[in-house]
Amino acid sequence: MILGLAGNRNKDLIATVLPGYVRWLDERNVRSVISSEFSDLDGLEGRVFVAPGEIGEHAEVILSFGGDGTLLNTVNRLHGREIPILGVNLGGLGYLTEISYQELFETSEQLLAGNWSIERRLLLEATVDGGEHGGPWYALNDVVVDKADYGRLIQIRTSIDEAYLNTFRADGLILATPTGSTGYNLSAGGPILEPNMAGVLLTPLNPHSLSNRPLVIDDEKTIVVETYTPADHFSLTVDGQTVARLESGRTVRVRRAKFSACLVTFAGRYFYEVLRRKLGWGDVQIERS
Repeated sequence: MILGLAGNRNKDLIATVLPGYVRWLDERNVRSVISSEFSDLDGLEGRVFVAPGEIGEHAEVILSFGGDGTLLNTVNRLHGREIPILGVNLGGLGYLTEISYQELFETSEQLLAGNWSIERRLLLEATVDGGEHGGPWYALNDVVVDKADYGRLIQIRTSIDEAYLNTFRADGLILATPTGSTGYNLSAGGPILEPNMAGVLLTPLNPHSLSNRPLVIDDEKTIVVETYTPADHFSLTVDGQTVARLESGRTVRVRRAKFSACLVTFAGRYFYEVLRRKLGWGDVQIERS
């Protein structure tokens, strides 16, 4: 097995965790390729480095060191290749990262022994009709249209498979995957979905009307969003990265991608256990009379 090692160069722990892990792999004769972002780290001299966007061409499994944002970036850099990714959390909340760095060596033994499985996660594909900045872009968490730096509400005309749904007067609209339901969608008051469910969430941002509620639709549908703003432009954001500033009236189409994100998972880890721990649920002691 060839392991690809990618991650967030700005994490303080990476300077000690990554070289130590590479030495551990050497002791077990496991080959690795490392993102060139880490070529200047002490202890990695003489290693095989590849460009960040090419690591999927050389690795059978990729370890992503950082947080949820780092894992999202790793998925994006695979350019549609369904390479299994193991997220290693170096701090922070971490819904997507499967293990903490303290668990790295123990779980790597399971990884090398083949005691793991792949969880396929839905990706969204976003494109823009006509003109520049047409995409496609791919999101594991969410696609967001928002008012950018404009101080008032914008109008977001939304259709499902060309059937008109509603025109939201709001700060923006989140289109989230089940994986992304615990991200921006949750902060905006949207529901939490199990990550393996089939569906897409539509959650308006600060809507003008209380009747504009979050909605879950079939993931086989295409969502068509036309955005109008007096400011003449709005932002299109994919997995937390602003990918385009678009002129008022431009149409964004969002559909399920033809490929999936493949996340490495291990037995004995359950979504609701992670959810309870991250949200601090279940800490109240019941008083029994």
